[in-house]
Amino acid sequence: MPGLNDIFPNSIGWVIAVVLVGVIISVVAAYGYKTVVKIANIAAPWMVLVFLAFGIIGLKQFIDLEGTRIHGWSDLWQLAQTRIWKGGEPLPGQVKFTFWHVMFFAWFCNMAMHIGMSDLSVFRYAKKTWYAVASAAGMYVGHFMAWISASILYAYQLQLNPADTDVLPGPMAFRAAGIVGLLCVIIAGWTTANPTIYRAGLAFQAIAPKSSRFKVTLITGGIATVAGMFPAIAMKLLGFVAIYGMLLMPMGAVIFIDFWVIKKFRMHSLYAEKSNISFNWAAGLTWFLTLGTCLLLVQFAGIQIYFVSLPGWFVASGLYIMLSWLYQKKIRPSIT
Repeated sequence: MPGLNDIFPNSIGWVIAVVLVGVIISVVAAYGYKTVVKIANIAAPWMVLVFLAFGIIGLKQFIDLEGTRIHGWSDLWQLAQTRIWKGGEPLPGQVKFTFWHVMFFAWFCNMAMHIGMSDLSVFRYAKKTWYAVASAAGMYVGHFMAWISASILYAYQLQLNPADTDVLPGPMAFRAAGIVGLLCVIIAGWTTANPTIYRAGLAFQAIAPKSSRFKVTLITGGIATVAGMFPAIAMKLLGFVAIYGMLLMPMGAVIFIDFWVIKKFRMHSLYAEKSNISFNWAAGLTWFLTLGTCLLLVQFAGIQIYFVSLPGWFVASGLYIMLSWLYQKKIRPSIT
């Protein structure tokens, strides 16, 4: 399996595994919403229990290896502070993660889905508004708990062999839970990718409405599968999804402001539709100017890419209100 610093595939086994998983993901996504939901409903409850098992088993393995006696919470906390999450220098070429990195990134690594509003492609079928808590549940259970468990497994790996710094989820999961652990790693990636490819297929079909959604989704999945073969993308997932989320964040702010806020300023929501135009310059400029602002903050203000989308959302919100006022009132006052 490729390492963190590899750029190209280093084995035929890796390529075959990526292709097989990619084909399954693409086909499930191509069959549409109902199939995606069926897979998720089967996999999600089971995965959560396995994530929890990773943490419990990994902690027990670590305690046994250390030979430590745990008599209460204070002993467990002491072990966590001094042996499991003791800090240290990052691997060469990697960013040192603090508590704030973990907290922000656990939320923002799926920013494209919730803040970027990609989840609307699924939630448009929701019968009740509170179903949106599913996005938050995914962050807290799917990320916070899973990442805590993963960190325990990695600490145990380093305790077994300090020279083994490879970050390979498969072997770590197998060491803790056997075949079930391996299946969980595969299915966790699968169920995350299913709705993502489904959304992407819908987006491309919106550009070419006469095309088949099934075929467009398969092509989208094929492109994603080829990209996934290259460790330069797969092993740099943290930076990749941070950029991905930042790209969609401005439009998420536009959707939020357009639906909830803009009427309070006596302006029209859904302005492009109501004025029969194909491009809303207020939304477009908000997107481009916000991304430019974020890039400037990263380059010159020293804000890391993992954090910049938080102020970026407020920049986008303010820009959209101001540009909409200018566009609707001064430049194109076509709606009465």
